[in-house]
Amino acid sequence: MAVAAAFAIAACSESTAPQAHPSDVRGLSSDLQAASEVFASSTFQSFSALSFVDGSPVAAPQPAGGLLRAAPIVPPRALAAPYLDRRPQLQALRRMAAYFRNGITAGVIPPALLGRTFTWDLTTHAYVDDAAYTPAAPSDRVRIILYAVSPATGDIIESPLTPVGYADLIDESTTSPPVDKVHIIVTGGSPTSPGTVYIDYTVSAQVTGNPITAFTAAATGSVTDGTNSITFTATYGVTQVNTDNPDVAVDVTWALSNPALQLTLHETLTLSDADHLTFNVGEFSVKRGTETVTLTGSVSTVLSTGVFDLTLSVDVNRSRWAMVTGNEAGVTLRHPDGTQLSDPEGQAFLDLFGLWLTSDFAMAILFGPPGSLMGA
Repeated sequence: MAVAAAFAIAACSESTAPQAHPSDVRGLSSDLQAASEVFASSTFQSFSALSFVDGSPVAAPQPAGGLLRAAPIVPPRALAAPYLDRRPQLQALRRMAAYFRNGITAGVIPPALLGRTFTWDLTTHAYVDDAAYTPAAPSDRVRIILYAVSPATGDIIESPLTPVGYADLIDESTTSPPVDKVHIIVTGGSPTSPGTVYIDYTVSAQVTGNPITAFTAAATGSVTDGTNSITFTATYGVTQVNTDNPDVAVDVTWALSNPALQLTLHETLTLSDADHLTFNVGEFSVKRGTETVTLTGSVSTVLSTGVFDLTLSVDVNRSRWAMVTGNEAGVTLRHPDGTQLSDPEGQAFLDLFGLWLTSDFAMAILFGPPGSLMGA
């Protein structure tokens, strides 16, 4: 089915203003897909599993771990309610706020974990502290062996159990100034024969109040799929952290090497109560050469029922290209003048929306393991 056939098209308006379009819509789609694929690599997926599999020393506390499992990187196939239900991603970001409630300590990684290596045990179907593993991890870090995972579920594949790399989490915290800081390095191959460094970044956190009422976490580093690389800087701020309805602000800049893209994300999550969430996208922009495509808008949802209202706009160099409105019953995509997007335009919108989802999921995954240790 053509992409445009999945859209409900609004009646034409009386507008006679020139209609904005991307200058190279197929090239835009290709570049957006290339950016998403960096985070869809098998190594990134194996690292993602550490946030929710049994026995992982950096697993997210429940229910955040289950939410991360439910929010994989899956590009939307159509502009329909099932693909636009952002509850898993939204709840995962919200639950991340619970990580940092305990304040700054002399060290993030518990001393009992330093120098230890965790491997997957086929009997218990969980990660275990493997004292017999050689070579032993250096004394300044905890090491976790990574394995191939199912693309559909994210679970570790046990038959056959296939090591694909390892993650080192190194404590670089300071007490003056008081900053929790973890350095994460994900390497292919094995500790005896290291391969490509796929992920290399640091996460630091500072808190406000006693008891903790707010925190700010910052991350900087790079991710590669072995071909393309993305460098990033990000901040993740939470207020009302001592309540069941914390507010979240996420600010990220990404730079993709090939193709050359600059991505900027500014968004907030606010909860009027524990069940009603509003997600405001101040900016999700993709700069390609002299052209910038920007997504803005909001999504309001009732977490317990899946009811949502969605209003999004997409601009090309500050001129309106597309508008999306709808709810769980149906979604409409159109040009501002009411005309239908072409099939390539519809695909480009899906790729843009998919990269936005991917960006949020990637942030939850990258902040997850160090956040779990910081909130221990």
